[in-house]
Amino acid sequence: MKKKAYITGVLAAAIGLGIMTAAPAAEAAQLVQQLSYENGASNEYSFRMKEEDRVHEQNVRKIRFEFRRDGDQAKYDRAMKEEQKRHDQAVKIIKRDYQKRTPWRH
Repeated sequence: MKKKAYITGVLAAAIGLGIMTAAPAAEAAQLVQQLSYENGASNEYSFRMKEEDRVHEQNVRKIRFEFRRDGDQAKYDRAMKEEQKRHDQAVKIIKRDYQKRTPWRH
């Protein structure tokens, strides 16, 4: 009889310790989830780069759609050149902020 009580006590202690060690891990996982950005980025600069890539891709798709619709090659070339210039400038600003460790929002 004592052996069953002893085993039950050991199992209860093991379960208690398991619950106690799982609580900080769950809190840490929740904190990491709060710190990560909605697009999967882990820091501000990665978030900004991913957002810029998304916007660039969206703009390129719009330009290609317009070209398929009207077929104006000169307009397409001009729009793509302007979009690439805009994208390059945005990436340059993000990289500059990263190197200087300048916060995005002041």
